[in-house]
Amino acid sequence: MKVLANDGISESGRIALEKDGFEVITTKVAQEQVANYVNANNVSVVLVRSATKVRKDIIDACPGLKIIGRGGVGMDNIDVEYARSKGVHVINTPASSSESVAELVFAHLFTGVRFLQDANRNMPLEGDTNFDGLKKHTRMESNCAVKL
Repeated sequence: MKVLANDGISESGRIALEKDGFEVITTKVAQEQVANYVNANNVSVVLVRSATKVRKDIIDACPGLKIIGRGGVGMDNIDVEYARSKGVHVINTPASSSESVAELVFAHLFTGVRFLQDANRNMPLEGDTNFDGLKKHTRMESNCAVKL
């Protein structure tokens, strides 16, 4: 079975699929050529992230399509209900970004309590003339009542 990973795939993902007997194609196909490419190459599975859209026109044009996979959480770039009504399985990776989202939340918390966004913006502009003032401004103890 042929798999088109149109928006890219990790090396470990490619290896796992190939180990299970899938032929993985990593050629990036332009949006307007996806249906033609799928049909010309007898692709049964299309894997996308957010760049490629799999809408009604592609689903109708590709009768051999069996699975549409979304590497990520949201599936707003796929006509999910329509695909399912045509017998095409639609899957995604709902928990794939949980750890990254948690890391980003903590990064923003640290950025906020340490005023890193101000330092990043103001140091290049005023660092030569107002270094001590900017340093004091970005010190947590001078700006927060609660110490971590």
